[in-house]
Amino acid sequence: MKLRSIVEAWDAFFFAPQLPTSIALFRAIYGVLVIATLLLLRPDWLTWYGPHAWISPATMHQVEPGVRLNLFRVVPQSDRWIESLFWVFLGSAVLLSIGFLTRLNSVIVFLCLTSIHQRNLFINHGGDTFLRVAGFFLIFAPAGAALSVDHWIRVRRGKGSAAVEARSPWAQRMIQFELSLLYFAAFCSKAQGAPWINGTALFYVYHLDAFHRFPLPGWFLNPSVLKIGTWLALALEFSLGVLIWVRELRYYLLGAGLLFHMTLEYSLNIPMFEWDVLSAYVLFIDPADLARAWDWVFHRRAAGRALRTSRVTNV
Repeated sequence: MKLRSIVEAWDAFFFAPQLPTSIALFRAIYGVLVIATLLLLRPDWLTWYGPHAWISPATMHQVEPGVRLNLFRVVPQSDRWIESLFWVFLGSAVLLSIGFLTRLNSVIVFLCLTSIHQRNLFINHGGDTFLRVAGFFLIFAPAGAALSVDHWIRVRRGKGSAAVEARSPWAQRMIQFELSLLYFAAFCSKAQGAPWINGTALFYVYHLDAFHRFPLPGWFLNPSVLKIGTWLALALEFSLGVLIWVRELRYYLLGAGLLFHMTLEYSLNIPMFEWDVLSAYVLFIDPADLARAWDWVFHRRAAGRALRTSRVTNV
């Protein structure tokens, strides 16, 4: 393959316009996940982030010295101000999810999300990190170009067409790479540990009482089943990190990943992690396939309404 062909393929991958339906749907899901995260944090908001929190700002500064993107450094340290930050954060996440003033609210949500992570690093997990990094690229994405109040307002004011215009997908590609890297890094890290190689890792995981959520059938906890599950999890994380880029395998891997994460969501109590990761799956779905799925659902609903109307009329 000639160098010119490689450059052209690279340019097309990052910058060839495509419908922004996938990134717009991700924006809506992303906003809902941030809202859910905030609602979970709400009862202990001041405990984690208040002026008298378990981890003081001074201690956090020692753990993470230097200049950090952290609104808690500039907000007065009082309960009222910290509470106000929560409501600003929540309100902005709601507006982002519906796509109103999308660019502005994506910036506010990113700043607030980064701030709570920098204020207390000790309660974060990998899903939180994924949301933070994805939120940065969402700022630069055409996330409000479809499925948004912004788009509806533009059409109402006659400043745009009802048809969604194709846009450059480079920011979407970066979030896709982030998800791929998350899986590949997890695979590389686990592959260095003996429990994952010898197949005992899930046995230990499912015998930690602190992580139990809902009861599992006895056969699932059989050591042989858990050994096979350990190796399958390792293989799946490698595949979702590398083979996800093979178009012919993509939907099969997304289906397997969905089943994998839903099993973890049912069995293990790791709040929001599975949903944070699954949110980016929609970015790997071709916009044309999303449109076909939407049309199928719409026509099914329309047919159902027509059938119900017909039955009422006949009565």
